[in-house]
Amino acid sequence: MQIKDRIRQKRKELGYTQEQVAARLGVTAPAVNKWESGMTYPDITLLPPLARLLKTDLNTLLCFRETLTKEDIASILNEIAQTATKNKSDGIEKAFLMIQEKAREYPGHGELLYQLAAVLRGLTLMIPCEKNLYEKYGDYARRLYEQAADSTDVLYANRAKYALASEKIQNNDFDGANALIAALPDYESLDKRLLLISLYMKQNKNGEASQLLEQKLSASIQEVFLMLDQLATAAVRENDSRRAWELADYAQKIMGVYNWEYSAQSVAMSVAVEERDAEKCFRILEAMLASLSKPCLLADSILFTHIKKNTFPVDFSQNLRNTLLEALEKEEKFAFLRDKKEYFDLLSKYM
Repeated sequence: MQIKDRIRQKRKELGYTQEQVAARLGVTAPAVNKWESGMTYPDITLLPPLARLLKTDLNTLLCFRETLTKEDIASILNEIAQTATKNKSDGIEKAFLMIQEKAREYPGHGELLYQLAAVLRGLTLMIPCEKNLYEKYGDYARRLYEQAADSTDVLYANRAKYALASEKIQNNDFDGANALIAALPDYESLDKRLLLISLYMKQNKNGEASQLLEQKLSASIQEVFLMLDQLATAAVRENDSRRAWELADYAQKIMGVYNWEYSAQSVAMSVAVEERDAEKCFRILEAMLASLSKPCLLADSILFTHIKKNTFPVDFSQNLRNTLLEALEKEEKFAFLRDKKEYFDLLSKYM
């Protein structure tokens, strides 16, 4: 919340009109109106009497807060995501402006900066946009990660460094990636969730224990999936196609717990692309794209009955489909598919 919003909020809570505030402070009503519209700010000498009039303190009036709760951050991120998806034509640009505003409001808050960058990156993957906008949003997300990496929040500073290192690897900046990796702590296996799970089980709080177990299991499955994808790709490069496809089959079985065919086929797609096998690529792409027209009922999985998961909204599936088709059209690794009849058949069917 900005000072303009705080003044308006407190004034209305107390039942004052702009004219009454103006009269008590010895200013004009248009001046108060400008404060509340954000066109101007109160003179510094007026801040103490304004705070007293509105029955608040200067920190609150100036919207100065050193910390945000997890709930505060979740609310901010949710509002940004809703803005992006509800406004069809310019939703992502409006969300971007909100992200900029929050980053200016809390320039040293490592967790918020990291989460804002992650959300912005996610939105650009889900919502197709012009190349110049895609680059603008990507550059700003990178700056947010860099700010978070310099923050005093060790946890999110390290997560930001991880994200930056990952991007540098993708961009072949190996020296930059190595420098960031060297600044990260060594892997630690200790996880306080394990202690909490043990505590809840001892206290017979089985629901709480189950929820934590499912969260940890889900994160572990995703980590295994990413490693299988890399292992399968490495196997192709080692000329071991049989092993690569066995790994892809194994990944499909593991990801089957999510009841989502799209992710279950992802490793197979990586192998087919690495082998430049166009026939298999199109067969897998057909299955992936077709899966996006069906509901994804994550809650049906027996492994995740305590985690609150709903069917993906239609817009999410449509955006993911568009992102995949755009990648086929633009990314170099898919170039060998673009002169095939099946490629144009896919476009005509799903565009």
